[in-house]
Amino acid sequence: MKLINHLQQQYPNILKLNYEFVSTPPFPMIILDNFLPKELINAMNEECNNIPKQYWKEFTRKGSYQEECTDLSVCEIGQEFVAEMHSQTVMNWLIKLTGIKDLIPDPYIVGAGYSRSYNNNALKMHTDFNWNNVLKLHRILSFIIYLNPEWKKEYGGNLIFNDFQNQNKIQDISPLFNRAVFWRYHKRGFHGYPDPITCPNNISRNTFRLFYYVSNAEHDSADLPHRSLYWFDKETGEPYDILSEK
Repeated sequence: MKLINHLQQQYPNILKLNYEFVSTPPFPMIILDNFLPKELINAMNEECNNIPKQYWKEFTRKGSYQEECTDLSVCEIGQEFVAEMHSQTVMNWLIKLTGIKDLIPDPYIVGAGYSRSYNNNALKMHTDFNWNNVLKLHRILSFIIYLNPEWKKEYGGNLIFNDFQNQNKIQDISPLFNRAVFWRYHKRGFHGYPDPITCPNNISRNTFRLFYYVSNAEHDSADLPHRSLYWFDKETGEPYDILSEK
């Protein structure tokens, strides 16, 4: 089953979802349970648990720790999932969900992909990076999905969102299996799981993340936008258009 078919069956009222997204504080966000077909989410979790060690990088900043795999060259399931999430049909679904026009996916998976953390690890409160230096685009939308079927609420690891002063908790989201969260970027979008998780040593808190972007690029005044040019002026050496022809 293609992902779009599952999404449309699982969440038939896209207008209701959009209202929920835009009206959730502290900035637009939405929680979607049972986001993926069971066979896909299970396959992604199994793949995450079996990625060779050399493909993982450690993220450590201000007492945080998690491992990240942004190189999906050995992740067949992850690549298929990204292809679905970046497809025209799912991108159009995301635009309807969020109301954000002209969303742009990131095929390079900068800062995204698989991540995992272990007992006593935490991700301290922070705001996200706002600029993709590969795409030269501004970040606008974040996505995370939780992969662990065995995760229990008492293990912690809840995704916390604070107010714009980073003082009071606004959202407290448990990382339950097959739960997806979308949220719109905000420069004061403080979030994390600041308290060390307490899962058993034999499991990890597994996730997959994707980020979406928008462009504020303007036209080059020396090369204005035009359709395909089929005519050529030999004297000037420039291609040109005949607007009267379709």
